[in-house]
Amino acid sequence: MRIQPFLKALPIVLIAALAIYSMKNSSAQKVEMPVDNPDIPANLKEYEVVENSIHDGDTLRVRSPELGTVLKIRFACIDAPELKQPLGEESRNYLRSLIKRGDNKVKVQPITVDRYGRTVAQLWNNGGLLNSQMAGAGMAYGYEQYKKDCPNYPAIESMQSQAKSESLGVWKLPGGGEKPWDYRKSKK
Repeated sequence: MRIQPFLKALPIVLIAALAIYSMKNSSAQKVEMPVDNPDIPANLKEYEVVENSIHDGDTLRVRSPELGTVLKIRFACIDAPELKQPLGEESRNYLRSLIKRGDNKVKVQPITVDRYGRTVAQLWNNGGLLNSQMAGAGMAYGYEQYKKDCPNYPAIESMQSQAKSESLGVWKLPGGGEKPWDYRKSKK
């Protein structure tokens, strides 16, 4: 079918547009992505995770194998503990282990660009949606403030609920620990 090549190229075009917008505009820009296709991960381009670029449990950099361009990615839908918070380093190390299990490759579905110029995205590897894997291990919180922008927030919410019921990760801390967004506000 003639539309199939267009659909395969669409993520590449959108990522390139996001990179240009992130350089030109510091305010968040909404990018509409097709979310009614259950095979989105299969249709997304694969990126290499840049070595030593996983700073914390929800931020990393990826490189396009074809173009060599590097994008700084902020995970959509989740917020991981900051490094100085309890389980902050564990969250980062858990993400590193997930990336390593996926041979340092991820598929990226851009959602928006944040005010810092980072591409906010959902990421997949051979283990599935990384955003929900982080929540399911209790290594990140579902970011309810931004759930309307997250096509797969129900999966993240479900995995978080399971982690909470099993007292995994942050959910073993009293009260589920201090949420990263509250921690950042307290440090301003």
